[in-house]
Amino acid sequence: MVVGGSAVHRASQRLRQMLLERAAKRLEASPNDLVFAGGRIHVGGVPSRGVALRELVDARRKVLRASGQYTVRGSTFPFGTHVTVVEVDPETGAARLLHHFAVDDCGVVINPLLVEGQIHGGVAQSIGQVLYEAAEYDASGQLLTGSLLDYAIPHAAAIPVIVTARTETPSPRNPLGAKGVGEAGTIGAMPAVANAVIDALAPFGVRHLDMPLTPAKIWAAARGKAG
Repeated sequence: MVVGGSAVHRASQRLRQMLLERAAKRLEASPNDLVFAGGRIHVGGVPSRGVALRELVDARRKVLRASGQYTVRGSTFPFGTHVTVVEVDPETGAARLLHHFAVDDCGVVINPLLVEGQIHGGVAQSIGQVLYEAAEYDASGQLLTGSLLDYAIPHAAAIPVIVTARTETPSPRNPLGAKGVGEAGTIGAMPAVANAVIDALAPFGVRHLDMPLTPAKIWAAARGKAG
């Protein structure tokens, strides 16, 4: 969105200006007095005096083209806070996620549904890496988790309800004010989930465990047998 979206934005602005100039000639008005509404351009305050957008396109070519470029000038910095609540059963080593809260800031949000999807997907990926996913090899170097029959990933029931919220701090680095959101869910959720499990194990003197935090590893740590 930061790079490609900004290029699309510039191309769209140029296309908009081209349409305004064509409509201004057709309507014998200043481009500054024209308004876009309902697939038409009309004189402000006089909706009846207007022209449909399709009528402004070359009848032979049936297309109106404009291009836009954008070069990144400095990085954008999204930020946020994730909080996870987990329940750990020391008798079995099972960790169950009860709640996950995510508040992220990716600048001006262009498509809220896509942003929400990125956060949800990133949180699910983090849960997988923290609790389930591992590439295991035997003593001879043979991969033991080479398929989804052996490589554990979280199923739907393992993902808690994810409560999301956001703030919007526009970035000055691009015309949209947008920041990246692609990895935000993963970056925020992974340490939140891992630290929640470690916090639950604090009464047992556990201060650190390497991922994935499998039931066997948690069970051993609760008994002071973790490596």
